[in-house]
Amino acid sequence: MGMVLGIVREEMPQFTLVHKAATYEVRRYGPSVIAECSYGGHWGDSNDGRPFGALARYIGVFGDPQNKKQDSIAMTAPVLVTPTREPIAMTAPVLVTAQAQADTMAFVLPASRYNTVAEAPAPTDPRVRLRQLPERLQAVRTFTWSFSAAAARKHLEMLCSDLASDGWTPRRRTDGDFEWQAAGYNPPFTLPFMRRNEVLVTVEEKKV
Repeated sequence: MGMVLGIVREEMPQFTLVHKAATYEVRRYGPSVIAECSYGGHWGDSNDGRPFGALARYIGVFGDPQNKKQDSIAMTAPVLVTPTREPIAMTAPVLVTAQAQADTMAFVLPASRYNTVAEAPAPTDPRVRLRQLPERLQAVRTFTWSFSAAAARKHLEMLCSDLASDGWTPRRRTDGDFEWQAAGYNPPFTLPFMRRNEVLVTVEEKKV
């Protein structure tokens, strides 16, 4: 019943609250180890459940864990989605085109067990990759209802607008898009208005 009502009992990444505003928080997260898997294209293009399935099998949700140590790993919250910039339509003639980078889904491995990639069991599915996230300063906006690419983009725009008004500088990637993620804390059967979703954008240290 608790999951239906949006209660989260899973381990979550620890952070230090740096700043609290009316519509967002700035949090300093410590280093984390994630297991990630790419979508077939972009998040929201279709009902692509392959990344979640591959990650769930890696930690042992559906049976024997698909990792080399066969370690069962507790599910944590949230599930992270890292979108990439939508590819720009090309005009003719085209001589060479670069393949668009796919969006990724990631599980944060429990920090109570794993502090480095070397400590985490290696995946047996080649689609699943382990990666170390460094300490990071992120501005976070929380929202309910739909955990979709469109909803996340809308809240990202509002978050970045508020950050600009308050003198925070969001970091950008090499492709020009913001360095951001979407985080979903609840399963699909949670009541929509009780869901906890977030958009997180990395920000530069604020000069005093």
